[in-house]
Amino acid sequence: MVKIIALQACRHGIGCSHLVANLAVILMNCGYRVGLLETDLQAGGIRTLFGLDKSLAQDTQAYWWLSSNAKKTPALQTDLCRYEIAYENKATGIYLPAVGDGLAANSEQFRVWQERYDAEKPFDVFQGLSQDLALDFLLVDNQPEMTNDNLMGLSIADVSVVLMQLDTYDLQRTAVLLEVIKQLEVVKTWLVPTLVLPSIERGVVKHMLENTYGYPVAGILHLSDEMASFASQGLFCLHYPKHFLTQTMMTIAHQLEQDAQALSMFSKQS
Repeated sequence: MVKIIALQACRHGIGCSHLVANLAVILMNCGYRVGLLETDLQAGGIRTLFGLDKSLAQDTQAYWWLSSNAKKTPALQTDLCRYEIAYENKATGIYLPAVGDGLAANSEQFRVWQERYDAEKPFDVFQGLSQDLALDFLLVDNQPEMTNDNLMGLSIADVSVVLMQLDTYDLQRTAVLLEVIKQLEVVKTWLVPTLVLPSIERGVVKHMLENTYGYPVAGILHLSDEMASFASQGLFCLHYPKHFLTQTMMTIAHQLEQDAQALSMFSKQS
């Protein structure tokens, strides 16, 4: 059964979409089929990172299937498919709906999914979609605002990842987010501090956050000249596979992989 991971930032511009996209690629390269959904009604961030032209696909019955391209590293192969042939391709890859407002409950894309799977509840809709596409993970890129669509993304999640900066605003905002996540009964929650100054030791950050909030830190994303100069021109992990940021994202992906295995074993025992 698919494991749903919701990534939630405390504010815009701190790298949530970057992390979601890179985690999807890393998990794909570990042999998984990964779905990507975003709650941004402007439908931009994720598709830009993957180099997809939004004007090419506005069909609610179509989706992008992204896979490793051995002939053109570090680029990915991009195929525009229709849901009718979803059963035919069982190789590893990344699923991304062609229409970007798919998670919005009142969107045309979501209504199409509801009709396709004869389901009203979002959880049942996304379980049907994930089963149709044989997905192992479904990553949700949540926007910072506490809208119904964002709460939907958190409410269906098995695991949540909260991105934050080490400043007063985010420290306070994180406390509010964690309380919301607790009320939604998300099984596991991770903290990921981002844009952390390289001069601040990892151990200090980890100890401070875990003692303050009582939740584990999955990884610490330090400020990087390479990331800043990269300027959202693609997928960082493919261009800089040996970079310390890529290694940190691989560690986060490994944590999510372990969570998925633990949840699967718990489900079997239940």
